[in-house]
Amino acid sequence: MLFYHHGKPVAKQRHRMAGNIAYDPQSKIKNALKYEFAKQHSSQGYLNALQGAIRAKVDVCCQIPKSWSKKRQLESLGRYVITRPDLDNYEKFYFDVLNGIAYKDDSQIVSIFSQKRYSYIEGVEINLTQLGGIMINEHAITYKENVLVDDLNYLVKKANKLGLNNRQVVRVYQQEDEEGTHVYFEVDGLKDDKS
Repeated sequence: MLFYHHGKPVAKQRHRMAGNIAYDPQSKIKNALKYEFAKQHSSQGYLNALQGAIRAKVDVCCQIPKSWSKKRQLESLGRYVITRPDLDNYEKFYFDVLNGIAYKDDSQIVSIFSQKRYSYIEGVEINLTQLGGIMINEHAITYKENVLVDDLNYLVKKANKLGLNNRQVVRVYQQEDEEGTHVYFEVDGLKDDKS
């Protein structure tokens, strides 16, 4: 599951006080990013948030200062950024934004690989992988040009059948080859009903 934020990376800030009331100074940008990440989540075919343990890979690309000489800019391209804000503040901000979209709570993230590097194009890429669960790709249908009503009915029946077998459809996606367009369900493995 991939998420991209194009533009200047955002680091988490502390809540501010207005009298006796605490407020989040980043609420506007968080709401805008939540909307963008929700669109990216559904455009990849995901239907639900990830369950269980998650591994996260975070790439933070920081703008090379324009005031640096051309030689210094070229030398720094791809090198690690050792200035503030701290890398963990970037992680905290983006993991908070993804709460309720990619996962129920960022406490599910149990493994993290992050890096902060210089780039000509600034932004953040977050790659999330569910750990431990068995994910199975089930072929649903193949179509040539257009999806017919019968195809859609079959997709619904197949999804319902998976649900009756205690398997949750996590993602719906398609791939093309010379035979046509193949529609797949990505489903979690058989669940243990004893719990």
